[in-house]
Amino acid sequence: MTTYSDDPDGISSPLSRPCPGGDRAALAAPEALRERRRTRRFFNLVSPAFIVIDRHLLPEYRGALAELDLASDLTVLDLGTGTGSLARAFAERGHAVTGMDFAGNLLRRARRRLPEAHLLEMDLAELPRLAGGSYDVVSMAYLLHGLPPELRRFTLCEAARVARRFVLVFDYATPVPWYVRVVEWVEGPHYPGFIARGFHEHAAKAGLEVSRAGLTSGFGGYWLAEPTEPGSEKVRK
Repeated sequence: MTTYSDDPDGISSPLSRPCPGGDRAALAAPEALRERRRTRRFFNLVSPAFIVIDRHLLPEYRGALAELDLASDLTVLDLGTGTGSLARAFAERGHAVTGMDFAGNLLRRARRRLPEAHLLEMDLAELPRLAGGSYDVVSMAYLLHGLPPELRRFTLCEAARVARRFVLVFDYATPVPWYVRVVEWVEGPHYPGFIARGFHEHAAKAGLEVSRAGLTSGFGGYWLAEPTEPGSEKVRK
């Protein structure tokens, strides 16, 4: 597990490159650290439920990746990989996948499903430790809507820095039915703030330009974005 030496929980503030899309000081605030610890405990506790969630989402990921038809030799970093459903969909198409999550119980399930994948137990706040442009694609699935605004901006900004070519996001694209809102309320209070703004706005604030988008279900969607910072590779399929 990759951790900070002064933080036995592996949840601390990032130490390196400033992120123009997010407030690093806010990530180090005591309440922000407490919330991330609560969130990790929550996902460790509910990990058995992901058996049902994965059965629903894996076909959506497969369909979207088939539609996008990215080159098969790309390296992928999957943030908030959970039990590895999106990582599995990438691996099935020939991509070399690294999955990252801070919930150990979810990663144990991912290791059983994807023994060939490289899986990292890391907090999102540790992303600055990864070199810029170290993966062709940085992906995340149903991660952003559950993050507080400052961590959401920071995560997208860091994804733009780490990705050589693309950032691929799956998440809610439209307001969800009441029963999904109940689940999101249990997870935390940040879904309404995410859905109130279009993803293009979230992306633009992090230096990303959406090049392709589509729906995966009645309320889910995907966005393929490219870094717009000087020096980034903009390689379209």
